[in-house]
Amino acid sequence: MGPVAVSEQMARNTLFRIACLWAILGTALPVAGHPPETADHGVNESAFQDLWSGDEERQTVATATASAPETLRHTSDVPLDAPPEAAETWNRRDIAEMPATNASRAIHPTGATRTNGTYLKDVGVAIAGVTPSTKAMVSERRQPLYIAPNGTVLGTVDYRVAVPAGTDAPTRRTEWSVAAHAIENVTLRMDGEIVANTTTDNVVRLKYRNQPRNVSGSQPLVLQATATVELTETIYDEKTVCKPVNGTRTCRDYWTRRVETHTETVTVEQTRQVSVYDPTLSGYQTTYPNGDLGVVVFRSQPWYGLQLPSGEIRGIWRFYVARDTEWDRLTETDGETATTYHSPVHPVQVYAYPIRTGTTQDAHRQITVLDSYGRTLKAPALDSSIALDTINGTYEGSFGIAARAPPDDTDQSVQAIGLVRRSPTRLSPETTANLPVNRSELQLTVQNTTADTVTVTVTLRDATTGAPIETAARDGYIQLDGKRVNTTANGTVQTTIPRQGNAITAAYRPDDWWRTIPGYVGDSATVSTGGTVLRYVQILFTVGVQIGVLLLAGLLIDRITGWGFWPPWRNL
Repeated sequence: MGPVAVSEQMARNTLFRIACLWAILGTALPVAGHPPETADHGVNESAFQDLWSGDEERQTVATATASAPETLRHTSDVPLDAPPEAAETWNRRDIAEMPATNASRAIHPTGATRTNGTYLKDVGVAIAGVTPSTKAMVSERRQPLYIAPNGTVLGTVDYRVAVPAGTDAPTRRTEWSVAAHAIENVTLRMDGEIVANTTTDNVVRLKYRNQPRNVSGSQPLVLQATATVELTETIYDEKTVCKPVNGTRTCRDYWTRRVETHTETVTVEQTRQVSVYDPTLSGYQTTYPNGDLGVVVFRSQPWYGLQLPSGEIRGIWRFYVARDTEWDRLTETDGETATTYHSPVHPVQVYAYPIRTGTTQDAHRQITVLDSYGRTLKAPALDSSIALDTINGTYEGSFGIAARAPPDDTDQSVQAIGLVRRSPTRLSPETTANLPVNRSELQLTVQNTTADTVTVTVTLRDATTGAPIETAARDGYIQLDGKRVNTTANGTVQTTIPRQGNAITAAYRPDDWWRTIPGYVGDSATVSTGGTVLRYVQILFTVGVQIGVLLLAGLLIDRITGWGFWPPWRNL
């Protein structure tokens, strides 16, 4: 063998080894899922990049046209301030990418629920998502999937028909054929009740409306599919008939034909636990004497924040979107072989997670958070693939907020901003108590003074009605130069305090206006330790007399001496 032949043989061997290695790797390695590289389904490029938290970040080369936010979205996970509409748009249109099949093969994602009958095989159903919905990462144990009262369930259904093989015996032959097959019905049940049904191809889009919230919070959402098939079996039997012919017994063979019909119905279902997101609001509302709006709002489910006429209060929640990895791969089978390949369908899910321990408000709108109510929860851990900052340890999950905001002449409505898109809830008059808030009027009177002490009388009244305010019978107090005192039934208190300067100050610190009716705004007063306003008149008179004597003396000296310096302000 010459050198050229040897080289050709080595090349063939190398190529053969590469082919074998490629075949081994191709069967051993799983099919990896990954999102599309470019925007599609009516979602613009900026919103498209927000849908794939947790995926391998795509390192893009910065260009002169790429803004900082665009570069950030391409190269990292970004927390969102609201559930994005793009997630709904993507899911509704992306489900149409599910490949169609025929009676001989079925295609299912990894997470499908499947079952087999006698003739119907790989009958499966898979929920791709509920839109709109948000999975709330409340704690390590509690992570409900909140769905809107009105929404759409997306999914897929498929099956294949296993046609029995015919037989060919000496005296019997059988032949099988499919007469009809279909997805007979697809039903959506929520909390045990049928809320929608349809007949469909392999793509499911079921809308539901006005779904009430379950008393217990969680309820099963069941997507059920029923497939039917009708097969015909044609049976040929060989018969032998013998009869005498001219005294001789003669036999002959012939075939008979009969047709039997076989039908089968197989039902399969997949369940997800969901919670209908329909928070109820209750609370108190008032108008301060200066026209400011005061609200106290309690809610029945987690919320993002509170929308007031002049701005909003944002809660602890932020959002991200990630794809459902159970749809990364599709498996296609015909009963003999099964092929797994990358899925063209990538449903995404919106997640809400706590990012801070307290509420924030629009500072430039002069909104004041007066109080918040909640309970301590253990912060959840996000999936290791999600590159977002979270809370370590515990956080305060609020269920109530009290706030004060400037008035707005155009709109006085108050509504909660929900965790699920399109789920704002207004504070209605039926669940709101309107409480009065009045001005208070505080007066201080010095009764007696010594070198070391001052005896004062504090009088506190309702500035509107003149009624005395008894702080001893309600929360709140009078702060008198660092000492807390309370007024009695007649709205007064007399006390002696150490003398610390030339004046003393008292301030009324009322309790929260929603705790005791009526509520009040505070007031304060300051008096000289010398007594009342007459004391100030006395001081001014004394000083004025002394200055007058000096001016008179200057006038007389100028007239006597002729020095000409009077009046002293002449050259000013």
